[in-house]
Amino acid sequence: FWAWKAINILFPFAVVLGRLFNIPRDRIEQSFIEVSNNLVLQHKVKVPANRIMILTPHCIQLDTCVHKITRNVENCRQCGRCSVGAMLGLAHKYGCHFAVATGGTLARQMVKQARPKAIVAVACERDLTSGIQDVFPLPVLGVLNERPFGPCFNTRVDIDKLEAAILAFMEDDEEETKHAEGTKSKLS
Repeated sequence: FWAWKAINILFPFAVVLGRLFNIPRDRIEQSFIEVSNNLVLQHKVKVPANRIMILTPHCIQLDTCVHKITRNVENCRQCGRCSVGAMLGLAHKYGCHFAVATGGTLARQMVKQARPKAIVAVACERDLTSGIQDVFPLPVLGVLNERPFGPCFNTRVDIDKLEAAILAFMEDDEEETKHAEGTKSKLS
């Protein structure tokens, strides 16, 4: 708690120092996210899968998709053209909440409504940094999105990193059960 409080308090100073030494803000934010993730992982927070929330911005959806998912992620047809289908698949596989927000205010409302005990957030450096600070003391593992077309447009996520973050929060007996079921189905 105190270590996290300290990095939270020191973050604005790091941004100012970064400006003085020409260190890009996104690099400082990446460091903040990495330190925050390490602190969360050190605490070995374990919660039931149904108390984990996967939260992502709407830019993860393909901009030309006609199936809007911001109100209901189940509208996704899992066509594979963007990361949403794979993320929805992970949410179904593990029984996690999955929400897509159009902005910070809506994201905070979704967190308040779902009342998770842990969050796996996918976003850019700026959104992850502010989101992690907004929901403290809730434990958050941040996964940076990939931006092959620039910021806030048709972004992607590394599904393996996302799954690893989910598994880091899951209670061991659920993780072992899911793994055993997956192994059993692969063998069949």
